This record gives sequence, structure tokens and C-alpha cells, in this order.
Amino acid sequence: QKQDIWSGNWFSCEFAKSQSPPYDDCAMFDDEGFRFENGRFTYIRITQSDETACKGEKRGQCFRRDRPAIEITSKDRGKLDLGEDTIKVRYFGCTQLFHFADHEYYREIEPDEKRCWWARERHFYIARYDGAVTVKK
Repeated sequence: QKQDIWSGNWFSCEFAKSQSPPYDDCAMFDDEGFRFENGRFTYIRITQSDETACKGEKRGQCFRRDRPAIEITSKDRGKLDLGEDTIKVRYFGCTQLFHFADHEYYREIEPDEKRCWWARERHFYIARYDGAVTVKK
């Protein structure tokens, strides 16, 4: 059941800031995201975007949430432990606890006050991508 709330491909909301939610209800995604599967945390990235309405006018660094299909690359980033309202990510020998809360258009992930050396105070605002996904080999 825990896996179900995390299944699929997730992307950061393009117009979120480090501790502020996106002003567009996460209608635009960043080009980087992640997937949880089989107890592993996988980094994913869209390979072909020609979107021009990205932050900082960086062409191709984002894509619209309602886009029907994307192609991605993926890299395994380590073990993942999902709890009822927490996530534990082990990376470089340190396990970081994150808390999450669902909002109408996105999920907010916040690091625990006790942080690993690699974790920042940044909150993550993410949403599931529901279109078709092809993994580029």
C-alpha cells in the first residue's frame, strides 16, 4: 500500500522555490525527477523538451505536466525506505529522514531537522507524471 502512493514517475514543480510552493499548482515540471521501485530510488530526466516557458528562460529545462508522452534516462541512486508519512534515503553513508504531506496539486517533502551533511533545508514540491514514459537505453 505504501508503494502505491509512490508508484510512477515524479518530477519537481518548475516554479517552486526552496521553501515556497509553486504558483502554478505544478502545471510545469522541471526536467529532473525520480521514481521509487523495488525499494530503490531512481533519478530520472526527460531527454527531449523544447519548452520555452521555463524558469530563467532556459529552453528545454522543463515540460508541461499535461504533455501526453516523454522519453527519459534513469540512474539508480540507492536504497529507499518508505514509511506512512516519511521517507528515508541512504546516500554516501548517511540516512536522511524526510517528512511529506499531500496538497491538492502536489506533494511537499521536507527534510527532518536532523540533517545529513548532503541534505539541505530545501523543501521539495513534486507531482506524479501521468503520461506515457519510455526509458531511453
